Amino acid sequence: MRFCVIIPCHNHGDSLAEVLGGISGADIFVVDDGSVPPVSISDTFGGVRLIRFDKNHGKAYALKAAFKRALCDGYTHAVTMDSDGQHPPSEVGRFLEAAAGNPDCIVAGVRNFSDSTVPVSRRFMNRFSNFWFKAETGVRLGDTQCGFRCYPISKISGLDMSFDGFTFESELLVKAAWAGIGIIPLEIPTIYNAGVLARSHYRPIADTVKFSIMNAKLWFQSLVFSREKLRKIALGK
Repeated sequence: MRFCVIIPCHNHGDSLAEVLGGISGADIFVVDDGSVPPVSISDTFGGVRLIRFDKNHGKAYALKAAFKRALCDGYTHAVTMDSDGQHPPSEVGRFLEAAAGNPDCIVAGVRNFSDSTVPVSRRFMNRFSNFWFKAETGVRLGDTQCGFRCYPISKISGLDMSFDGFTFESELLVKAAWAGIGIIPLEIPTIYNAGVLARSHYRPIADTVKFSIMNAKLWFQSLVFSREKLRKIALGK
């Protein structure tokens, strides 16, 4: 097993350095997704690999590009995390340990949404997403929107994905469950302070609409198709 950490970054250069400084135990890919000004990696963080796009393509595009690069470079597993500071970098080691014991599974970060610092809109959206994930897969998971995860790259690279943006990571979990990839929950600290909320690219109304469209499609498929057919859909067969 060979681990890396993938960090998409769009205009979060101010918080990126602190995130990088807290990571140990794995090589790092930073994806500069059209940041203005462009992301600059200090010499202090030697060995950090930078993937740069001149235009913003969205988180899904950034993750797909990094997964492809990491797989080509010989990495078997990738921990994904955000650059805005909401994912504590000190937790990376726990993801590596969990993945080492479950090499064929996705390790999914689960935040505590009963924490008083969580905005009402985020609490609602997570419950909304969790409900539909259970309806579509039969799997119960306490946080289906957290981007702090560890993926077995070769397994998820075979999934047939249809949606981009913030819906990508939720669809990925559904397709993974349909394909028979295990999902291991890992409790992580919940960070929703003023700085994190100010840096977030999350759009409550627009993103909720996109989630609704995605879930309508996935739920309908889960109703009308057999488990074996869903597996084939997930794998693009």
